[in-house]
Amino acid sequence: MPEKILFVDDEELIRKLVGTFLGRHGYSVRTACTGAEALRAISEDPPDLVITDLSMPDVDGLALTQQLRASPLTSRLPIIMLSAHKETGDVLAGYGAGADEYVPKPVELAVLGAKVAVVLSRTRVGVATAAPTQRGIVSLFMHGKGGVGTTTLAVNTAISIAEVSRSSVALLDLNLGFGNAEMLLDLQPGRRLDQLALFDFRQMEPTAFAEFLTPHSSGVSFLAGPGTPEVAESITPAMVEFALERLRSEVAHVVVDLPVSFSDVTLSALDAADLVCVVTSPEVAALKATRDCLRITERLRVVSPERTLVVLNRTSAKGLPNDKAAEFLHRRIDATIPYDPQFAESADEGRPFVTARRLRPARRAIVELAERIAACKVQKRDEQRVWAT
Repeated sequence: MPEKILFVDDEELIRKLVGTFLGRHGYSVRTACTGAEALRAISEDPPDLVITDLSMPDVDGLALTQQLRASPLTSRLPIIMLSAHKETGDVLAGYGAGADEYVPKPVELAVLGAKVAVVLSRTRVGVATAAPTQRGIVSLFMHGKGGVGTTTLAVNTAISIAEVSRSSVALLDLNLGFGNAEMLLDLQPGRRLDQLALFDFRQMEPTAFAEFLTPHSSGVSFLAGPGTPEVAESITPAMVEFALERLRSEVAHVVVDLPVSFSDVTLSALDAADLVCVVTSPEVAALKATRDCLRITERLRVVSPERTLVVLNRTSAKGLPNDKAAEFLHRRIDATIPYDPQFAESADEGRPFVTARRLRPARRAIVELAERIAACKVQKRDEQRVWAT
């Protein structure tokens, strides 16, 4: 099958010239005259490469590139940008938006042909080398309402998975700007997720990415979110997708702590998930928010019910019994963590509960949850992820 190229330019003569040239070199070429038209064409039939002019009406080349990089479905789509602007600032703007190559106008067709061949060859090599790689399990911890102890469970479960499975584990904090995982682990990260924006992270070597991981004494590797809320907006879905793919290619289990939101960043993480633990507490307000959260994920079809565990975390001595909570949610409770006031003490000490309070019933419940997650096996079946214990 010939590789598919979408060429976007508002000048008809250039569309015909470039389209004919690429067609003669064996590519299947479609054209679009605006960025908006290109987005529709990509959604209908994704190409193997996009070549776009910089200056166009409505959605220009920079905006088109940024939108493609921001979507989990097109974040890795190769893009070549054409422009009559040859100043250094314009070229850097093109690369900054996410273009893989920048070709000045007037276009020398031989140069463009060489760039196309190199970019597509690079993509083919990436696919070929990635195929046999063992992929780690990605488990998300999310919630519909704050205050139910999701971060505490994510941190302690990650440590327990490392202990019971004796395998490598990474913890990613996506509570952007408001994360507490590093406090629970008593860590001071050197580099954080938002600093990926300072690099061409798609071409980042494993040794460079390793500098973003902070080791914990439990053996868990920690990737911290932004340290301050004002830089949280710099995190893009493409950065999250890259981080998750890189982590799962290097460790056996990736645990992700999610915020209360259905932002593009959260949706990109959900799309990569093999298993989702929805954490709630036995109060009506929390259960209602959890029911809404489950309904939204099912409606969006980002997470199937078969890949979802509901974890009832008893954050106080009061609350509805398990059967009433399950009745409220219209589904079973998959795991229950009993109330233990020493969770708060462990947080204040910066010592994870599962390592500091080894004889507590709540620790046993977390270990059992970790054993269940560690036992998950992911298989490819009709291009859909299937998990089973």
